[in-house]
Amino acid sequence: MPKMKNKELNHELNLIAFISLLSVLICSLLLTAIWVQIGSMNVKQAVGGQSVDSKEKTPTLWAKMQSSGDVVFQLDEAPKVNKALRDLRVQNIEGAVNKEKVNEYLSELVKTLPHLRTGLVKPSAETLYEDIILLMDQFKKAGLVDLGVSPL
Repeated sequence: MPKMKNKELNHELNLIAFISLLSVLICSLLLTAIWVQIGSMNVKQAVGGQSVDSKEKTPTLWAKMQSSGDVVFQLDEAPKVNKALRDLRVQNIEGAVNKEKVNEYLSELVKTLPHLRTGLVKPSAETLYEDIILLMDQFKKAGLVDLGVSPL
């Protein structure tokens, strides 16, 4: 019978590489768990998402921004408002939105319809982003809380 050499059965394992790999995986797991919470947003569709029967009739103010810089206001679902407040065209001043006229119109409209909450902006393709934000800021100052931008 051949003689077997006594081999060492106790071996040391190098665990440093394994521990480094686990620490990197744990860090990436923690980061992605945070991204999942940050990346979520509560969004509901403002126009067209409700059925016809369940949708209650609330007044909505549409601000259609023309390519010339004028803003045309149209009020929907408000039958007891006079024609001057229902449809109004605000001329631009030197290519920019006339803030004073818009502010006067919105304050008069909110006095007439205190339950008005929804304001939607419909820009044209040539409308500047700054003008959209300016108009939405005017809506917010007037007390409209449900704001939206309609796609082109």
